[in-house]
Amino acid sequence: MTTSATKSRMNLRRYFDRGESLVATTGMAFVAILSFVVGGVIWISARTIDESATNQAEQRVTQTSELLVSQAEIRLSDGDVTGLRRLLLDSAASAMITTGRVSFSDGGIIASTEPNEITLNEIPQLNESSVEMPSSLVTDPRLSVTRITEPLQIFGKSGAVLELEIDQNQAIAGSEMIRASSVGVAAVGLVLTLLVYRRFRFRLGALAAIGESLRQIEQGERRTECLRIGDSLGTEATAWNTLLAERDAFDRAISEQDIVAVSTNGGGDSFGLPAACNVLTQGMMLVDQDMSVLYINGAAAVFLRSMRDQMIGADLTQIEGFEPLIEQVRGILTTEGSGRRVVELGDVENLEANGSVLKASVARVEEEGVVRAIVFIEDITQQRLSNQSQNAFIAQATHELRTPLTTIRLYCEEAIEAEGADEQVREKALNVISSETRRLERIVGDMLCVSEIEAGSLNIRRESMRTEQLFTELEEDYQAQAKDKSITLDFDLPPKFPTIQADRDRLGQALHNLMGNAIKYTPSGGTVSVTASFDEHDAMSVSITDTGIGIDESQQERIFERFTRADDRRISQVTGSGLGLALARQIARLHGGDITLESEIDQGSTFTLFVPGTTESKQAA
Repeated sequence: MTTSATKSRMNLRRYFDRGESLVATTGMAFVAILSFVVGGVIWISARTIDESATNQAEQRVTQTSELLVSQAEIRLSDGDVTGLRRLLLDSAASAMITTGRVSFSDGGIIASTEPNEITLNEIPQLNESSVEMPSSLVTDPRLSVTRITEPLQIFGKSGAVLELEIDQNQAIAGSEMIRASSVGVAAVGLVLTLLVYRRFRFRLGALAAIGESLRQIEQGERRTECLRIGDSLGTEATAWNTLLAERDAFDRAISEQDIVAVSTNGGGDSFGLPAACNVLTQGMMLVDQDMSVLYINGAAAVFLRSMRDQMIGADLTQIEGFEPLIEQVRGILTTEGSGRRVVELGDVENLEANGSVLKASVARVEEEGVVRAIVFIEDITQQRLSNQSQNAFIAQATHELRTPLTTIRLYCEEAIEAEGADEQVREKALNVISSETRRLERIVGDMLCVSEIEAGSLNIRRESMRTEQLFTELEEDYQAQAKDKSITLDFDLPPKFPTIQADRDRLGQALHNLMGNAIKYTPSGGTVSVTASFDEHDAMSVSITDTGIGIDESQQERIFERFTRADDRRISQVTGSGLGLALARQIARLHGGDITLESEIDQGSTFTLFVPGTTESKQAA
């Protein structure tokens, strides 16, 4: 119950500046009471005025009817028809009545406020047997009209009747004016009350605000933004806010002294804690409850694109571009209990275009009632790039595995359906199956090499090998693929092939990767040439030249990185893992050699794989 009441009071205070709730509540109560009293007075006055107006209206009706009856009888007795008619017209013109007429028992009308109703020009003869009509007074509240019927005596004889209609709105018009005047007086009174309240608020509001802030301090509140009051309350409010600012400056100075004391004396090391923190590659920052930076090392300042000296004592909320981090720090400082929050800063989807990704860990540090936030920042850009590259590789490798598997399945079905009737069809199918199987083996080999490179265990096993068979297999494996794309394969090989010391499987893998790329990126009708040569030390140099799309000079080193392909829109529809060239160069370098590249856009490329002879290889190893 206590907690609920406290929350209700806090919610009410949100509608006022800090510290004004006491004055505001008192003022609102006073205005409410005054409004109630004024409203009651106006209501009672209106009732009294209405009753008085009603009584006046009734008296006016009675007086008007009596006056007109007496005057009408006199004129009828004198036979003055013209005077009678003028009497009714003058009464209507002076607003005494709305309508009026004098009629006889036979229905004839001798005088009326409406001339077209008159049917008699002379007073008819009355006899003794004429029945006197009774008097009546009927009020229509809906129309505010009173209808009166009074019998007239002419020489003591009955038979004539005076009918009148009187509008009561004329009688009570003055009461509406009085009511409106009362409301106006009440409104002026409320305005004057509000003016008095504003002056009262200005004179006492600051003291009430300071008192409320002191009660908050007594309840354990230490945050300056919760203790500040509005400067508009006067000089006392300004002085209080200045005192709070000086307290914050004093607290920061004490904190900095504590950090220096710990760094110089805590470990007995003259190197000092600040200097040790400043050389960390991980950013570190300490923030107080007012979002002011108490300490920041060099790495954190670089990550936040600021100068370290300018950051000490600065307001963290003024740093642009790091709103998610600011929100997490504010959340840690305002939420009770221990905990840690992690936020990533940067555009993960567009790493290559937007620079870096930072990971910030925010933790709450509370000591002796003082709450601070410590922030650790690290650059995880390479980790994110590696994850993206591996995901792209898995997607591409899956696609490349599907292609040879689909081809093998189709040619298996074709060979089964042939059933020996066409030996050439079966032979072709078996050759394609064999070729695609070797291709599948190479893809799996590349994927295994990725694991070995990541583990640092990729190595070669040197043994004597004949290079002639290496090129024979290379030509056989890609002859069908080149034929399908109408690409001419040209092998320029020496007449004799020496025996060299190398890892036959790894070297074949490197050459197949180079050859596969050449055919893949060469359009139909192009040419792929393979040239091999050996020097006197049996050093092997193999150049694979194509007439493909070429590679931009700015991309030529980049394509040898793992999981990386050239940034060229023309190859967007060509599948590839971005791993073949990286593996080929790694294999060449493990043999003590290398792969070089010469290329021109739209002219083609030449990849040259060099493996040193036995003597050079041993020296390289």
